[in-house]
Amino acid sequence: MDAREPRRRGLFHRRWMDMSIAGAALFVSAVSLWVGIRTEEANEKLVVASTWPFLQVVASNATPEGKAILSFSVVNEGVGPAKVESFEVFWKGRPYTSVLELMKACCGYRKLGGPIHPGEMQSKLLTGSVQGIVLRAGESEAFVIYDLGQDNLAVWNAMSDARAHLRYRLCYCSALDECWRTAIIGEAVTREQLHPQSVQACPVPKVAFTQ
Repeated sequence: MDAREPRRRGLFHRRWMDMSIAGAALFVSAVSLWVGIRTEEANEKLVVASTWPFLQVVASNATPEGKAILSFSVVNEGVGPAKVESFEVFWKGRPYTSVLELMKACCGYRKLGGPIHPGEMQSKLLTGSVQGIVLRAGESEAFVIYDLGQDNLAVWNAMSDARAHLRYRLCYCSALDECWRTAIIGEAVTREQLHPQSVQACPVPKVAFTQ
């Protein structure tokens, strides 16, 4: 028997052990790297989820107590703040710049001043701006508040009926500058409304609804 054979076996055994240890270390490193990447991805998703905004338009014609008041508001139903980059309002396919312009077109509204005829004197109309504001989670901003009175029944009813036919387009961003664009049709809940389109940045609308 060759006297070098045990030595060769010993060297082979040590090399095999070294390779096994190195392979195990490489495997552990790979697993640790994979776990680290997955943990980082999970943390990023958690941060994104915790700052996620979700805007909707809510319109009603009465308060919880039953008082007849028309109210149109943008509401943040998400869990993070929303920067409202743009807001558009459409009636019969045409965009409008203000509540007064819209109500003249849809509902026969007339501003006070000049001769007053029956049905034309509309009071207690409050307007607000949505574009360019920040809405915290659970917060809302009204852009129309319109009381029903004896002098504005026809216009008030026309505006109440218009709720189902108005169309809105919103573009908003989170605190992490992730942005979404959504279209809302009246009071209908559509797939596009529930799944707003993710965009790199909000485009500037041709006709913004400012007040």
